[in-house]
Amino acid sequence: MDSASAPLAYWEPGGEEERRLRIFISHRYGRDKDEALYEGVIRALNYNFTVQDISLSASQYMAGPRGGALPKLEVQAEIAARIYTSDVLIAPSRVGAGRSQWVTWEVQLAAIGYGVPILFVNESKAQKLKTSLVSQVDDLGLPYGVSHRDTADIVRGVTELVSARPTWAMRQDEKDQRIRFRGPPQKARDDVMKRFPFQPRLPPASAPPPQAKRGFLGMFGGRD
Repeated sequence: MDSASAPLAYWEPGGEEERRLRIFISHRYGRDKDEALYEGVIRALNYNFTVQDISLSASQYMAGPRGGALPKLEVQAEIAARIYTSDVLIAPSRVGAGRSQWVTWEVQLAAIGYGVPILFVNESKAQKLKTSLVSQVDDLGLPYGVSHRDTADIVRGVTELVSARPTWAMRQDEKDQRIRFRGPPQKARDDVMKRFPFQPRLPPASAPPPQAKRGFLGMFGGRD
């Protein structure tokens, strides 16, 4: 991919254009305790990264996947674009999650469609067996991790999956008409990138303030 189509210029550590880590959390607003948990995860991740949380908002969640069924294609297209631009998908791994069309579709899209690594979060430390979704992803050799429902463990899992800071660039379109673009719909892609553009991790470096000119006597401690 040529540099002109990359959303940001990626640099060696220490530059100003290193981008933020983009995270999509599946079913983030499913329950109040999940919301508090993942708000803590985002805060904790911000110690080592600067995070862009591009998960579905509470209002969109209620308008879309009510009852666990897949929403309209318009909502699916937006979520596809969000996942496509993400560095990692965090998904529930509690027993029965694989029976949710919504969770299954998000995992399938991330893992098989776009090659986005997935962190599965078990319901508790007592959960020993792999869920069906985890087993299927494992059998295919796709990138994933499993953590407990604990802030520190989720942060550890995300950090291991993204291997320090993200360095990849995202293909946004295909200029050659003979080559088919395999990403989400352009309208959804454009809308998501307009609302959630790739952002630099650090603020722009500001130039040092100009030093005041000193007179001849000022060189020796006198007044200008």
